[in-house]
Amino acid sequence: MCEERKMSGLWQVPGWNEYEWLCHGFTTKEWGNLALHVGGDSEEVTAKRAQLADFLGFSLDQWVCGRQIHETMIAQVGLAHRGSGAYTLESALPGTDGLVTDAPGILLACFFADCVPVFFLVPERKVVGIAHAGWRGTVGRIVEKMVETLVVLYQVDPGQILAAVGPSIGQCCYQVGRQVAEQFPQSTIEEREEGIYLNLKLANVLQLEACGIDRSRIHCTEICTCCSEQFYSYRRSGSQAGRMAAVIGINQMLP
Repeated sequence: MCEERKMSGLWQVPGWNEYEWLCHGFTTKEWGNLALHVGGDSEEVTAKRAQLADFLGFSLDQWVCGRQIHETMIAQVGLAHRGSGAYTLESALPGTDGLVTDAPGILLACFFADCVPVFFLVPERKVVGIAHAGWRGTVGRIVEKMVETLVVLYQVDPGQILAAVGPSIGQCCYQVGRQVAEQFPQSTIEEREEGIYLNLKLANVLQLEACGIDRSRIHCTEICTCCSEQFYSYRRSGSQAGRMAAVIGINQMLP
C-alpha cells in the first residue's frame, strides 16, 4: 500500500489519483469549519466552501450535500440536485447520510468530526459515492446499503467497487457504553480496565467485505481524528468542534 498523501490540507486515498477524472479528498483544519450547522456565521462557511471548491476545480453551485441525521438514507444525485445544501442547511437533501452519482460536474459532500467517511469508487463505470457512518449508521449498515444501491442503480458487481475508510476516531479513543458495544461484532470491541473501546473503522471494513468487496480493494487509514490536532474532533472538543468535509466527484471534462 502506498503512503497516504496530504496535499494543501487535503487527505486523499492512496492510489486513487491515478484516475484523472476523479476529484476527492478529506479536509484538515487548514480549511476551517465547513459545516453550516456549527457556529453562527454561514457567510464565513460558504466563503471557505467556495475556496475549497475553486481549489478542486468545481464551483460551489456544483456541490450537493445531505442533511445528515446519523441514519442510512442514500440519495442518487443528478444535475438537478446541484447546489443542494451548498449555501443553506435548509436546501440540503433531507435525512440523507449517503450520496451516489455518475454525473460529471457534481461534487458530493458530507461533513465529519470523528464519524467514519466511507468513499466509494467504481472506475469501470465512473460512479462515485460517499457515506457518513457514525455508530448508528454503522449499526444500520449504511455501507451495505451503499453497495446495494450501486448494484441496483448502476448494474455494478461488488467486485468492481473500490472503497476507502477515511480519517475518523480510532479505537484508541472511542470509548462506548455496553449497550452500544453489544450491537457490534466482538472483533471490533476491546475491553480495558477503564471501559469498552470500539473500532468503528473495522466495523465498516467488515461490512464491506461481507458485501463481496475484496479486502485488497478496501483502504482503511489508521489516522485518528481525536488523536490528531490536524482534524476536528467532537470527542475531543465537544459541541464547539468544527467539521471536516469529505468530497468526491467526477470532473466535468472526462478524458
